[in-house]
This record gives sequence, structure tokens and C-alpha cells, in this order.
Amino acid sequence: MDQQDSNTTKANVFPQQAVVDDGDYPDLRIENDLLDSADEITYHEDDKVYRLEYDQSVDTPSEAVVAAVAAMTHTDPMALDPLYSAIDPSALDDLFATSPAHRRRGQIVFRYSGFEIMVSTHGVIEVNPR
Repeated sequence: MDQQDSNTTKANVFPQQAVVDDGDYPDLRIENDLLDSADEITYHEDDKVYRLEYDQSVDTPSEAVVAAVAAMTHTDPMALDPLYSAIDPSALDDLFATSPAHRRRGQIVFRYSGFEIMVSTHGVIEVNPR
């Protein structure tokens, strides 16, 4: 198999992956126009996950998930699989909507673009690259 065939095969098997090299876990930047309330995803060694903390009164959970995965994969958000292929974005946003009448606590975990995503009611998105 020549080099081009090898690269094509790898791209088809793993279309979107975190860009993490051999134990090097850098903090990742969020593109400026994706989220208003956060600009960085940090790696948490104890939990072995990337964590994005955002303001739920400014950005929706669905926006934060897409921004986090785009940063993890160094991919334009428009090139990612649609979030609705993994979860209903409107239902996700409604579930974690903040208002005095709806003070919920909890989290939801789902798979999206090859990652395990955890969204919590505390304005935290965790992305597990394993």
C-alpha cells in the first residue's frame, strides 16, 4: 500500500480525533467566535479529561459541546458531524436551561464524534478522548 492509500485508510477509520501527542496534554483554545463565556479547555490530570467551564446564562450546552469538540479535533465546527446525530440539541439545552423556576442538578453523558461527553448542570463540559 502506498503512502496515499495509508493516509486515506487512517482518515476513514479515525475521521476526528483529539490532537494529543504521547502523554502531552495541552490546554486547548476555543475559537473566538464560538463561545462568549469561555476561551479555553483545560486538561485535568486527576480525572484524565478535558474540561470546559462556561456561563450557562450566556452560551447554551449544545454550543459549548460543539466548541469543545471543535477545539479537541482542531476542526471547523461546520465540518463536524451534526450534534443531533448524537443527541437532540434543543432537548439538551432545555434540560440544562437556567432559570429560578428550574434549578436542576445532574449530568448527562453521551458519545459524539468519537468522544465521551459529559454535560453537567454546573456549566461544565467534560470531554474524554478515550
